[in-house]
Amino acid sequence: MWDGKKKLFNTSIMKLKIILFILFSVLLTSNQIFPCTIFYVTDGNKVLAGSNEDWKDPYSKMWFYPPEDDKHGWIKFGWGSGFPQGGMNDQGLFWDATAGPYLAMPFSETQKEKYPGPLMQKVIRECANIEEALEVFAGYYCEDQYNAQYLVGDSTGNSIIVEGDNIISIEGNYQVLTNFYQSHPELGGYPCRRYETALEMLGYNSDLTTYFVGSILAATHQEGKYPTQYSNIYDLKGGLIYLFHYRNYEEFIAIDLTEELKKGHRSFDIPGLFSKVKMVSPVNGDEVEPAIVTFSWKGIPENSYELIYSTDPDFSDYHLILPKNIPLVTINHSGLFYMLPGLLFLIFGWIKRKDIVFFSIIILFAILFSNQCKKEEDTSPEGQVATITKTVNNLLPGTTYYWKVISHPNNQDNFYSETLTRSFKTTDILGG
Repeated sequence: MWDGKKKLFNTSIMKLKIILFILFSVLLTSNQIFPCTIFYVTDGNKVLAGSNEDWKDPYSKMWFYPPEDDKHGWIKFGWGSGFPQGGMNDQGLFWDATAGPYLAMPFSETQKEKYPGPLMQKVIRECANIEEALEVFAGYYCEDQYNAQYLVGDSTGNSIIVEGDNIISIEGNYQVLTNFYQSHPELGGYPCRRYETALEMLGYNSDLTTYFVGSILAATHQEGKYPTQYSNIYDLKGGLIYLFHYRNYEEFIAIDLTEELKKGHRSFDIPGLFSKVKMVSPVNGDEVEPAIVTFSWKGIPENSYELIYSTDPDFSDYHLILPKNIPLVTINHSGLFYMLPGLLFLIFGWIKRKDIVFFSIIILFAILFSNQCKKEEDTSPEGQVATITKTVNNLLPGTTYYWKVISHPNNQDNFYSETLTRSFKTTDILGG
């Protein structure tokens, strides 16, 4: 009898070791996911860049640093730690970074001075173009370069990727960076769907616009455990930045860097600048009766909104409507999670005592694994939205109209967001 119990015990221990190994592997893999997508593109006239910042922390921030002494003014994006993730200076020099596996830097360690902080902060404050940035990289390296790489671009159409001891210059009119080292793809992260998608879209483009850059960001955004928390479109010649939040590419904030730097040192929590606006109707390109047109969109109910519509796509002459009495739409969550303790109590009462430890590991593994694989829920601070509607009567028949929504968060008056422009056409005959 003892031999039978011993054999059963050894079998249980073996099962436990296997499960713990699998669990460890899953957790280790989850810590090696560093998704981000950055690209730089020029057509000889316009110079634009785009970035998706993917991470588990929803509390992203931005900072403004005015010029002082002989240093350039700049904007920084990142998280609460203050570490510079990306940004642009008042000379049109832009950068962003992606994480990757450990990369040795034997040349830098023996031939360069180690900078005691984020090296890109030195570059963005002191350099106006790639030539000046290369001088800094020739003399310095920093700690974060062991697990990070940069895409740096200027307003003249020149860009580089800095990965450890290697610098890769732009070839052609665009450059793309994700999370593998292009000089060492064998270290991991390649092939990369986001990289291939961006390359393909950039290769087939013939009309460089901010809308096109936005379409690449939308095509390469991330969901799941590490979703896209914010996205940027940089106009390096114009000194403009278009900021998007939480993979919503319908709502954006336009930032004029020169004007904002005049207002001094400031910082903002990015989620609080947005209203989660989603345009509902009329659908883009729709045909509606002119007698009664109902505009609707979704957004945070506490914020204020402006509905703007016009027959001019540039809105030089427009109608402005301020909706009121916004109803709240509550979001209900499943109660299965709250039933879990009771279910476990019943299960443990049913199984044999000798199997409790083994079964507990199974339950723990199932919970952790489901958290790794499930689609990431909305983790931004504001969790409730409202459906806002406004009816307009007697529009012109047989006419194309353009409309958008402007939002003003109730907690600040520094920025307002607006949506992309949509269009619809009214029918030729009233009521028909």
